[in-house]
Amino acid sequence: MAKITKINTSKLLIKPKIKVAAYARVSMDTDRLRHSLSTQISYYNNLIQENPEWEYVGVYADLGITGTSIEKRVEFKRMMEDCKRGKIDLILTKSIQRFARNTVDLLNVVRELKSLGIEVWFEKENIQSLSGDGELMLSILASFAQEESRSISENVKWGTIKRFKQGIPNGKFSIYGYRWEGEHLVIIEDEAKIVRRIYKEYLSGKSRLQIEKMFDVEGIKTRKGYRWVDSNIKVILTNIHYTGNLLFQKEYVVDPISGKTRKNRGELPQYFVENTHEAIISMEDFKKVETEMKRRRNAGAIGNPSINTTALTSKIRCVHCQKNFQRAIRNQKEAKVYTWLCANRKAGKKANCQTGEIREGILKEILQEALGVKVIDDKLIEEKIDYIEIIKKEKIIVYKNDGHVLEKPYREKDRSSYYTKEIREQLSKQRRDKHQYKRTYNATPFTGLVECGKCANPYRSQGRTLTTGVYERRMYCNTKSTICQNTSIKQYTLERIICDVLNIESFDEKTMDDKVQRIFINDNKVTILLKNGIEETRVYKEKRPFIPWSEERRKNQKQNPRVWTDEERLKQSELMKKVRREKKWSTRK
Repeated sequence: MAKITKINTSKLLIKPKIKVAAYARVSMDTDRLRHSLSTQISYYNNLIQENPEWEYVGVYADLGITGTSIEKRVEFKRMMEDCKRGKIDLILTKSIQRFARNTVDLLNVVRELKSLGIEVWFEKENIQSLSGDGELMLSILASFAQEESRSISENVKWGTIKRFKQGIPNGKFSIYGYRWEGEHLVIIEDEAKIVRRIYKEYLSGKSRLQIEKMFDVEGIKTRKGYRWVDSNIKVILTNIHYTGNLLFQKEYVVDPISGKTRKNRGELPQYFVENTHEAIISMEDFKKVETEMKRRRNAGAIGNPSINTTALTSKIRCVHCQKNFQRAIRNQKEAKVYTWLCANRKAGKKANCQTGEIREGILKEILQEALGVKVIDDKLIEEKIDYIEIIKKEKIIVYKNDGHVLEKPYREKDRSSYYTKEIREQLSKQRRDKHQYKRTYNATPFTGLVECGKCANPYRSQGRTLTTGVYERRMYCNTKSTICQNTSIKQYTLERIICDVLNIESFDEKTMDDKVQRIFINDNKVTILLKNGIEETRVYKEKRPFIPWSEERRKNQKQNPRVWTDEERLKQSELMKKVRREKKWSTRK
C-alpha cells in the first residue's frame, strides 16, 4: 500500500501598517516661529517614514493660531475629520501645549479619538492616551498648560499697559480714514471726506439710518466695498481717534481661554494720549455729536428723525408691561384707521399686557374732554399733557404738566361716542351684506360682534369636520393662547344663547343685528349688550379647551417621564392591530 504524507504549507501573515500622522502648531506668525514650525514638520516627516511599521499619512500644521480653542484651527479640524473617516490610527505631537492649552478641549478631543480607537502620543511628556493612566496624567498636565496660558496672558497685559502708559499703541490697528506710515497715522483724504460728511449730516439732524440710505443711493461704499450700515456709521461717530488723539484700552479680554472681549465701561483704567496724529474732526464737533446722541437716546422714538412720530409718541404707557404704545394703521375699505397698541403686543412678544387696540379718534375725544377744549392738536398735547396710562381697555389716566390727574373710562366713550349713527348704519349694512363677501372674508353672523372680555381683542371663527362627519364651527380669542387663555365657544352654543336672550324660537341673524350691539366672552360667561342699554349674562359649559403647558408642568414631565412597560406595549400593539383590521387600514411594506 502506498504511503501518503500530508505536507502543511505555512501562510505568511503580513501585519498591516499603522497609519500615522503628526500635528504641529505655533501661536504667532513670526520668522523665528515659522522656522520652528518648518523644523517640526521635517522632523515628523523623517520620523514616520523611517519606521517600516508605519504608513505616512501627513503632518497637519497650524501657523499663528492660539491653542486656547480649536474653533479657528483649520488644520486641526481637518485632522479630526480624517480620523473620523478612518484615515489615521496614531497621532504624534510634540507636547500637550502644542495640542491644546484648554483642559476641557484637550480631554474632549482625546476621549473622542479614544472612542474611534485612535491613540495620541505626547513626546515631551511621554504620555500615550490609550494607556491606563494616560487620561489622568493628561488632565493634570493640561491644567498646568492652561494656567501657563493664563500666566502668559497676564504678562502680555502687563506689557501692553506699560506701553499704554508711555503713549505707545498696542499694534497697528485699522481705522477708516487713516493708514499707517511707519509709526504714524496719515490721513487718506478720500476716506476722510466721507468721515467729515457723516459728522456733518448727523449734526444737521439726520439719523444714522437716513445717512445709510443716502449713501446707498449715491453708491458710496466702505473700504472693502461693502454697503454702509447703521453699525458702521455709529463706529465712525463714536471713535475719538478722529480728533487726533488716541484712547487706549477701550476694550479688554475677559478670559484668555475663551478669548471673549468686553467694552471697557470703567472696569479698567483707560489712557488718553493727546495730539498723536492729524485730526479729521475737531474735538468740538465730536462733543456735539456725543451730546446729540445722548439727547436722542433719552428722547426715545421722538429723538430719531427717521421714525414718523406724532405728539402722542412716547406719551402713552402700558401699566401692565411698562412699555410705550406705538401707532398702527389698519386699511379698511372706506379709509385708514389709526390705532395705538402696546409695543410688546405689536411685536408679537409674550407679555401680561391685557390692553387691546385703542382707536386714535376715540383717544383724542377723551383728551378733548379731559382738557376742556373743542379741538385738540399736536401743539396742545405737547404743552398740556405729560403722559397717559392705559389700564386694560377700560380706563385712561391723563397726567397733565400742571400736576393734575384725570381718569376717564374708555368703554363708555367707545360705545356712546365712537358708534355714531353713520357708523352704526355702516356696520348694519355690512352685516346685512355678509353673504355677498363671505368667500373673501370668511364672515359668520357674529363677525365684528364678539369681543374677548380679558384682552379686548375680537373673536375669530374656525370650522372643522369631526370624526363623526359633523361640521362644527367654534370661536376663539384672536390673541395667542400663550398670552390669553380665555375660553372658546361653539357657534351653535352662541346661537342658542342669543335665542334665549332675545326670546326667539330659532336663530335669526337680522333680528340679532337689530337688537344686539356687542357680545363679550369671559370664562364661560357670555355678556350680551343690547342696543337699548340692557346687559344680559349667560353661563355656558362645554368641553374643556386646550390649556398650554406651564413651565412647572414641563419641568415635572422631564423629571418624571412616562415609561411604558412591556405589558403595556404589547396591549397597545394588539389594540392597534384590531383597529387596523376593523378599519381595513393598509400598512406600508
